Amino acid sequence: MALTRLKEKYGFQPGAGYVKTNLDAVRFFWSTEPVERAPLIYNAGLVLILQGQKTGYLGDRIFHYDTDHYLVLSVPLPFDCATFASPEDPMLGLFIDINRIDLHELVPLLEIEPPSKTTTSLGLSPAPLDADMKDAVRRLLDALCSDATSKALGPGILREIAFHCLQGPHGAALRALTQVDSHFERIAKTIADIRQNYSTPLRVEDLAREAGMSEPVFHRAFKAITGASPHRYLKTTRLHRAKGLILAENLPVAEAARLVGYENAAHFSREFKKHFKVSPRDAQSAGYKPIDF
Repeated sequence: MALTRLKEKYGFQPGAGYVKTNLDAVRFFWSTEPVERAPLIYNAGLVLILQGQKTGYLGDRIFHYDTDHYLVLSVPLPFDCATFASPEDPMLGLFIDINRIDLHELVPLLEIEPPSKTTTSLGLSPAPLDADMKDAVRRLLDALCSDATSKALGPGILREIAFHCLQGPHGAALRALTQVDSHFERIAKTIADIRQNYSTPLRVEDLAREAGMSEPVFHRAFKAITGASPHRYLKTTRLHRAKGLILAENLPVAEAARLVGYENAAHFSREFKKHFKVSPRDAQSAGYKPIDF
């Protein structure tokens, strides 16, 4: 069985974590214990649950992803997530980065009318695993058991998975990424700018101007795609980056706050505790590990 061989190869240890594979775009993540609802950030990509289940919360939306449903994220998004797992029934998942080059090559092959350039939709949606998708995922897991097979066959299988996703019930958001100068593409570029320059002073009016949109239209499009205002998205990104610096790199709280753009360490600590439900110092002393992708 592929899961048994994968566990032997990648050594999923008790606790929670993630590990890279021989394919740069693919990572495993796991947990052998339940994790209460907590904020995290997923990059743009596909989330497949191979064992166990997770529940996500984005605003008023509640969605489940399990062995029969995968998650499509057309842009990096912060949301709350709960994991259901135990030592006897661990959760094991697979994260696949979106390859924009593949999308641009595959979309013209589809006999689907493109959406309007002003059409926007939430960049996160669960979708059912159909028979074709399940078969492709099974072959990917088999390939990942072997270094040679994953390198030889893996890229083609990932392209096949992307093709099935584009045809799926939420493929429109992925297809929108290939539309030049669409609202979706403009917001995706803005999100990339925020994630690269989050530590610098960023004003919403400047982001809107760079996107070539009026502020009201920019606000509406940004919230429709991410579920958050531009200001809140920026703040959440800074807090998650700071969490990584504090927990993974063991930086002092004040230094981490400064590096992500906060001038006042006390203000940063208040916002950190409000967001993560624990103070930065308590999180650091407890040894919590960041699991954002």
